[in-house]
Amino acid sequence: MDIKIQILDTCSTCQGQAYIPVGEEVSNSGERYLRHEPCQTCEGSGKQTRWISLDQLVDLIAKLDADPMEPDYLELARAEPTSQYADSRDAADI
Repeated sequence: MDIKIQILDTCSTCQGQAYIPVGEEVSNSGERYLRHEPCQTCEGSGKQTRWISLDQLVDLIAKLDADPMEPDYLELARAEPTSQYADSRDAADI
């Protein structure tokens, strides 16, 4: 028996952009602009479902553990607080 799991993945048609350029138009003021329509594959969400095996799921989890996409928020929380004005204060000897 082959067990499959459904995941939400980036749309392969629009590469997660959700909208696809369909043509150039001219506005009432005469300016040209690019018209977009929702991707028909993902219906404008930028995501599409995909079925994967348990082995593929294990590989995906291992990749996420090895290369986290988001910063370590605990590490940021432990850091000394800084201010957006720190450089200005240093320059003014405050």
